[in-house]
Amino acid sequence: MSAAGKDKGDLDALIEEITVDAYDDDEQLMGFQNAFEEDANLPCSGQVVGEDVEVLSVSIGDHRRELIATCERAGRQYDIALLDIDLRADAATSQLVAAYKRWLGYR
Repeated sequence: MSAAGKDKGDLDALIEEITVDAYDDDEQLMGFQNAFEEDANLPCSGQVVGEDVEVLSVSIGDHRRELIATCERAGRQYDIALLDIDLRADAATSQLVAAYKRWLGYR
């Protein structure tokens, strides 16, 4: 199997682990929120439109069907869609982001 195929297989296995008890998309999204709360190493650095930010947490935003990152820059906090952030995270956190993107159909 190619490295890309192995990576996709690893992501698919992680997605299955995160969503195993979920019955619909909302519960699967909640599974991803729980995975970030339990397994992501936050805070970590990132960039949003070329500006450095510190990513403090990841959760489901109010009335939104996506993961939102709470970021800090220059002493102020902002909520930004996780997909809009270029994270500079460790391997475990990066793997969660990659699995989330694959679950959404971006990979």
